[in-house]
Amino acid sequence: MDGVLIDSRQHHLTAWHQLAREHGLEHAADYFTQTFGLRNDAILGRLVPGIDAERLRALSERKETLYRDLAGRDTATLPGARELLAWLDERGAPRAVVTSAPRANLDLILDTLDLRGSFQALVAEEDATKGKPDPEGFLVAAARVGAAPARCVVIEDAPAGLAAAKAGGMRAVGVTTTHAADHLHEADLVVASLVDPAVRSFILR
Repeated sequence: MDGVLIDSRQHHLTAWHQLAREHGLEHAADYFTQTFGLRNDAILGRLVPGIDAERLRALSERKETLYRDLAGRDTATLPGARELLAWLDERGAPRAVVTSAPRANLDLILDTLDLRGSFQALVAEEDATKGKPDPEGFLVAAARVGAAPARCVVIEDAPAGLAAAKAGGMRAVGVTTTHAADHLHEADLVVASLVDPAVRSFILR
């Protein structure tokens, strides 16, 4: 979702930095940029070693509340996203969205952008016990749409997501929305946006 369907990077970074200020969480200037695409438990676990479950949950919920306040007021699909979904729909190809974000974030984005009907399966943080780079979320999605992993194409903007796709035996397209091309080396194809016709050609292989 983030970085593929929508450009939510700045909203997430703003929310993380506000959370850090509120709670005095010291971090490297690029920490939240480097960890973009990981689940909150991984991000906070590295930031606050030994964090207990209650504090982890409280900080995570606060961060996502800050994010949803921003995203609910200013969110749009990335170039080519709607057109690609329509093209896949015309061909009867099942689509799933897999996100490390909580279900509430996914619901907000799909409803705000009227995209709920564009997917046959939805996989959020609550649907997988492990986050990217573990492939569990993608494998759950494949099972829900009834597709063998080898028949799936994952579109990702983050290194952890691409690693998850490859670990799950899936082909992968990297989009340079949030990371430079040289950080997406595990992708089978790297493009600047979903407008690139190479994406459709790759899917048809």
